[in-house]
Amino acid sequence: MENVWIEPDGATDSGYTEDQLRRARACAEADIRASRAQLAARFSLGDVCAEIADGAPSDAAGALEQLAQQLGYATETLDTYLRVTRLAGTALRERLLASAIHVPWKCVTTACVTDPQERARRVQLLLERLGNAERAGWPVSLDASQFRLALGLTGGAEPPAEIVAQLGREEVREAVLAELTKSPAAVLAVLREPAVREVLKDQDVARYVRAQMRPAPSADEALLDELVGHEERDPHADWTIRYFGLVHKAREILLLGPEDFVDVNDPDVWESVESIRDSVTSWATRVLQQRPRTIRLLTGK
Repeated sequence: MENVWIEPDGATDSGYTEDQLRRARACAEADIRASRAQLAARFSLGDVCAEIADGAPSDAAGALEQLAQQLGYATETLDTYLRVTRLAGTALRERLLASAIHVPWKCVTTACVTDPQERARRVQLLLERLGNAERAGWPVSLDASQFRLALGLTGGAEPPAEIVAQLGREEVREAVLAELTKSPAAVLAVLREPAVREVLKDQDVARYVRAQMRPAPSADEALLDELVGHEERDPHADWTIRYFGLVHKAREILLLGPEDFVDVNDPDVWESVESIRDSVTSWATRVLQQRPRTIRLLTGK
C-alpha cells in the first residue's frame, strides 16, 4: 500500500484537513449523544403523560393541557409523546435505547402508527435496518427519510388505512372537520361518494344530516334532496309547526304584566295595547268560525 504524507493542517484528497475531520468528529459525537438523550427523554415524558392521563380518565385532555402550559410545550406535542410511547411498547423502546446505533425520533413516530398490522410491518423493517447497521458499524444514525422510502411512503403520504385509523382520535376528527368546512366542494365530494350515499339511505342518518345542513344561510333544499334524498313531509304537520312557532313569538308580549305598566305615561303604548286587544279579539272570532263542529273548545262553547 502506498504511503501518502499529509501535512498536519493540509487538505487530503477528500477535500478536508485533519483538523477539520477532528472537529467534525467531535461535533458528530456530541450530536449523537444529544439525540440519544432526547429519544430517552421523550419516552420518559410519554410515560409521565400516560400516568397523568390514566389518573384522570374523565378529563385527561384537560390535565395534559395544564401540564403542557407548565412545561412550555404545545399540547399536541405531549399527545404525540404519549401516543408513540404507548404504541412503541417496552420491548421496542429498550431495544432502541440499548443499541449503539441511534434511531431518530422521526423513525419511531413513523413506525409506531395506530393500525396494528401496519405498525407490525413498520417496526419489523425498522429493526431489520437497525440490525444491518449494527453488523456493518455504519451508519451510526439511521436516516428517517430513507426509512420512509423503504416503507413506500413517498412524498410524506400515509396509507389510507392509517389515516382512517387516526380518526379514532378526537383532535384528528376535529382537524378533519375543520379542513372539510373550508371547502364546500370537499364536503359535497364526500357526501356524493357511493359508500356515503348508501349510509344516507338510513332515514335517521339522513334526517340528522339534513338538520345539520339546514341552519346554513340560504340552505339549498334541492341540493339537500339530492344528497340525502327527498324528505317526505306532511303539509298539515308543517303548518301546525309554523302556527305554534308564531304563537310562541306572539305570547312574548304577555310576559309583561300589569305591574310593568304602572309608570307608563306614553299614550302610544296605551293605544297599542287597545289595538292588540281589538285585533286579537277580531282575529279569534273570525278564525273560530272555521273550526270543525267535532272539535270542542276548552271553554265548552
